[in-house]
Amino acid sequence: MSKYIWQHKGWPYLTWDNKELLYVLGEVRNRQGRLAGKVSLVGLDFKKEILLKTITAEVIKSAELEGNMLGEEQVRASVAGRLKMRLPEQSKTDPLIDRMVQIMIEALQNYHRPITEETIFNWQTALGRNGSNAGNLYRSIATFESEAVTDGLLYIQNPAIIPDEMRRFLKWLNTIHHTDPVIKAGVAHLRLTFIHPFIEGNGHIARILTDVFLTRADGFPQHLYSLSAQICKQKDLYNRVLKRAQNGSLDITEWLLWFLYCLEAALIEAEDALTRTLEKSKFWEKYRLIRLNERQVRMINLLWESPDCKLTSSYWANVNLCSPDTALRDIQDLICKNILHRKSSGGRSTCYELN
Repeated sequence: MSKYIWQHKGWPYLTWDNKELLYVLGEVRNRQGRLAGKVSLVGLDFKKEILLKTITAEVIKSAELEGNMLGEEQVRASVAGRLKMRLPEQSKTDPLIDRMVQIMIEALQNYHRPITEETIFNWQTALGRNGSNAGNLYRSIATFESEAVTDGLLYIQNPAIIPDEMRRFLKWLNTIHHTDPVIKAGVAHLRLTFIHPFIEGNGHIARILTDVFLTRADGFPQHLYSLSAQICKQKDLYNRVLKRAQNGSLDITEWLLWFLYCLEAALIEAEDALTRTLEKSKFWEKYRLIRLNERQVRMINLLWESPDCKLTSSYWANVNLCSPDTALRDIQDLICKNILHRKSSGGRSTCYELN
């Protein structure tokens, strides 16, 4: 009896129950369409802001899943540079971060191109600390013992078959199927994860590949949500579902259901954020002729970006490095202009929020 999924006679011909996936796949496709529709309502500047935010989150969270913590400001600055955006304060970037951002953006922009072995090797090279992957080699028998187990998952145990596994995998990737590209994204993620072709960076490459196929499903290279950020929130469950798939049969329905629900959660979060962006746009359109100082503009934007922020006069003073009296005058002015109102009262506990 086979112990691992790749030891089954039919590997890598995986199966799933389409009827069980149909409802949640329909919800995902519906939310993808709604999100794209809402994006079409915003201007170019807001579209760039959405791309900046989502690609930054995707790069940071994908690296975090590999155990690498990246500086948000550095990633944001690198993404802004690639998108030809100027930030008020441009941070210095790191070569590794620049390469991560570059392959992410280029992969999304070229989502319609075939995925070749050269493509995979280029991604692996970019993800290496020194920009090198030791001659474009898959993991060898010499590296297997120490590198085949990660997060409790055991990958294909015979490195000698990895080149053939990758050739089969890439042929499948580039063959046109009737399979929905969202489902294909989930299958590709699982297969590459279990093949585990490199010593390191396999999860990162699997997520880039997943994003490419999700972009194909969307039909345009505007990255509107971060699946990696959602996986980070469910990392323990992610590993448990992968482990069950590893020890299961060739039927991967459970994995695909989890993948679809995770994707749906990412889409819901992105749609909520976009709705707030649209509301913010309408707000500034309404108050475009109202004269506001820099402190007021800064705090209004902060309230839009952090709706749970507890705004008090002392918090205002701390953020703007101004006196409590100045903070209170700024707040009273916004109340008079019908932009803020008192949320609660009681001396120092008085809080304010946007109308």
